Amino acid sequence: MSGFLWRMGGALAAGLLGLSLVFWQLEHASLLRFAGEGRPSPAVYALLFAGLVLLGGAVLYGFTRWSAYLREHPETRQLPPWFLIGLIVFSGALFVVGSAIHAGWVREQDPTPVEISQGFVAYEVFFAALALLPLVLLAARWSPGYRH
Repeated sequence: MSGFLWRMGGALAAGLLGLSLVFWQLEHASLLRFAGEGRPSPAVYALLFAGLVLLGGAVLYGFTRWSAYLREHPETRQLPPWFLIGLIVFSGALFVVGSAIHAGWVREQDPTPVEISQGFVAYEVFFAALALLPLVLLAARWSPGYRH
């Protein structure tokens, strides 16, 4: 059990790092566009892609590990689907509202800031992770053959 928790914690850390890379680079690219400074460097796009690969790998690993755990331990109690779906909807709504408020604030600034807001990136990462975690749990629950 201890090894399983360490592996799942590692997958969570990798997923959070991937989300951080994605949102950091997206914020960087959008601020440069808002400021009218043209396209960002290719390194921004490379790090964005690396973050997507890291995130995708972490989600896939977490899904396969959790579904294997459920197959081995079918008596494991899980959160009810209505709660997980509600958590996805709630965190998704807060993510969209926060992004809209931030975009409006950036457009109101004169001159447009080009410094990345670390707090906003942390906000995006938190609420995106809060939507992805229940998706992994639901996918493992509803995937065919997770139980014997």
